[in-house]
Amino acid sequence: MNNLADEILMQHYIQGDMNAFNVLYMRHKNSLYRYFTRQCASVALAEELFQQVWVKLINARHRYKVSSKFSTYLYHIAHNELVDYYRRQSTENKVMQSSSAQLIDHDDTAEQDLLTPDDVLHQQHKVQQLKQCLEQLPRDQKEAFLLKHEASLTLSEIGHLLSEPNEGIKSRIRYALSKLKHCLSSKIGGNDE
Repeated sequence: MNNLADEILMQHYIQGDMNAFNVLYMRHKNSLYRYFTRQCASVALAEELFQQVWVKLINARHRYKVSSKFSTYLYHIAHNELVDYYRRQSTENKVMQSSSAQLIDHDDTAEQDLLTPDDVLHQQHKVQQLKQCLEQLPRDQKEAFLLKHEASLTLSEIGHLLSEPNEGIKSRIRYALSKLKHCLSSKIGGNDE
């Protein structure tokens, strides 16, 4: 079952196969969680929205149609949850602040075992710098960047999800990358304090 496409797994789940849901959950839980932790002001909020997405997916399973990739469907729900939450909040300046969640998935212990303590400290410092730079991005650029690089969605999938033309999404990602490079180069140059 682990080698079945997400869309097929979702159809199995609709028919009552809980194992199919478990496989989908395991495949997408880490990237979806990171999507929220990088855009929410707190880990608690990220966890709440993360759980709400899965509850909505479960409740809406019978309305699921294979019209696009499952991940697009999942992140459409996630995007709507995030937008709905921030609509309920009246202050725009709280929107999309990065939490203290880690930017690197540390499940790869074999690679970590090869690192010296200095390497680990250097890597943690680079992660912290990247998180700080992500916090400085405008909300629309940050979301497009994370959907591309965290959720691995294509430009057309992101455009469909955000109801924006592909060229607009491409520009957002390009501007985000440019700002991140500039921010990181200034931090590497010693201007980070």
